[in-house]
Amino acid sequence: MASNEKYTILYGRLSQEDTQKTNKTDDSNSIQNQKLLLEKYAAEKGFTNTLFLYDDGYSGTNFNRPSWQQVMEMMENGQVETLIVKDMSRLGREYFQVGQYTELIFPSYGVRFIAVNDGVDSLYESTNDFTPFRNLMNEFYAKDCSKKGRSVVRLKAETGARVSSRPRYGYMKDPAAPKRHMIPDPETAPVVRYIFALCVSGEGPSQIAKQLKKDKIPTPGYHYYQKNGVELTNANITEPYNWSNKTIAGILEDETYLGHTINLKSTTLSFKNKKRIERPESEQLRFENTHEALITQQTWEIIQEIRKHKRRPAKMEEQNIFSGLIYCMDCGGTLVLHRAHTMDAVKNNFMCSVYKKKSKDACTAHYIREQELNAILLDDIRRVTHFARQNELRFAEHIRKKQGKEAQQEITVLQKKIDTMQKRQTELTKLFKQLYEDSVLGRIPDEQYRILSQEYTSEQKDIQEQLPAMEAQFQELKDSSSNIARFIENTKRYSEIPELTSEILHIFIKRVEVGERAEKYSRTAPQEVRIYYRDIGLVDELPQSMAEAVAEQVPIEVAEVA
Repeated sequence: MASNEKYTILYGRLSQEDTQKTNKTDDSNSIQNQKLLLEKYAAEKGFTNTLFLYDDGYSGTNFNRPSWQQVMEMMENGQVETLIVKDMSRLGREYFQVGQYTELIFPSYGVRFIAVNDGVDSLYESTNDFTPFRNLMNEFYAKDCSKKGRSVVRLKAETGARVSSRPRYGYMKDPAAPKRHMIPDPETAPVVRYIFALCVSGEGPSQIAKQLKKDKIPTPGYHYYQKNGVELTNANITEPYNWSNKTIAGILEDETYLGHTINLKSTTLSFKNKKRIERPESEQLRFENTHEALITQQTWEIIQEIRKHKRRPAKMEEQNIFSGLIYCMDCGGTLVLHRAHTMDAVKNNFMCSVYKKKSKDACTAHYIREQELNAILLDDIRRVTHFARQNELRFAEHIRKKQGKEAQQEITVLQKKIDTMQKRQTELTKLFKQLYEDSVLGRIPDEQYRILSQEYTSEQKDIQEQLPAMEAQFQELKDSSSNIARFIENTKRYSEIPELTSEILHIFIKRVEVGERAEKYSRTAPQEVRIYYRDIGLVDELPQSMAEAVAEQVPIEVAEVA
């Protein structure tokens, strides 16, 4: 073969949809069948120097295919004389682009194009008359397949079954029902739990990624490649332990690990554009407790609160374990931690962020040393958890009574607000209807209609935003009994608390409010610190009889701190 001899390219393509349609009695579109047909045709017609290239598993609506890109590169280099395909649909199913290739691009490179089964040969003009119609029908076929495919996926999604082709990282297909159910993967489920545990302990996505890399834990993409021999899109198998922050954040925000299935979370722009976009929550389908959870509800709640207060990694070695927990008792703003490299650690302190950012008129400093706050919280957590462990029933009864008075007041107030809002929603619907009728019948001027309509719309939007939060708070108050039991269980898990850690803080503490000192600029004047415990709220002085009953059993080191 001469070095300048051009190729006759035999090109085949098979999409995933074609693969699903192919069965034992119909393999007409298989890659092997296309190869045999094209090679036979080339031999019969006297084409030499043939080269078979194919794309397996690629849609005809997208020309970003590896082998097709190779064909185009060879054309640009003047290495192709003839391009032969089984039929027009193997070239593609996008009417406009296929037309561009056959009418403009191939002729510009002097490439002869043949579609065997469609009788198309660019060398003979008469065979090209119906080519545009064939292209259009091929696109209609692709669109119809896409529409039917989406319908099938939606029907399956509405039953709560798994619709993704691969189980989420941490899970594997259930051998008993591989297409509908998944179970924890013994290899990767511990990694998921490890990631959540690291986050609870105060590590952010970037720190977790570094830790996983240090531990030499394979990334989800590399693990899939190891197990199945398939390289996922965007997975870099040359760096098997290089976890990304985005991957970690995605795991931490995925309700799949709670045992829930969220179907139809994303879709494609169209059957031509495969870019995935997120669906609004209102269009997603949610099914709870569809498979075994890898984390508890409490862990999920803690993680989401931590994620609300995302922060950049601090330049100092120690992270702020109090991040997102400490607030100003007066203005409600956060207290920010000030650590200067020029001062001793004992002088690290918190101050009101509103005071620091705005002015002295907006709030006061609410200054408190980090070590002082640490000691206060450690002392109180030890006190409360010790009481809870020593006498569960009396502790629960005390909290329930306390909550009963406070919660009942809150429940009553919230119920009235919710009822008022729901009633107002109904009224606004009627007002909108009446306003529209008055406008149509000319009973009110257009300007008045516009003003009233904007007012009603704004009010309705406010209600729609506030009502769900109120209803969630209402339900949380009603569920307080189960919350007390959960708190007591946590005190048993953490029976010894030698020091304060991010994990301990987020397990037990919901919010801490720091008041201003009774005497300004005084370091010894009283300063109120309110500690709101997770699940049980404020815990004030326990009953004297109960305190006396457990005082003798309190370890010396705890008694001294208290």
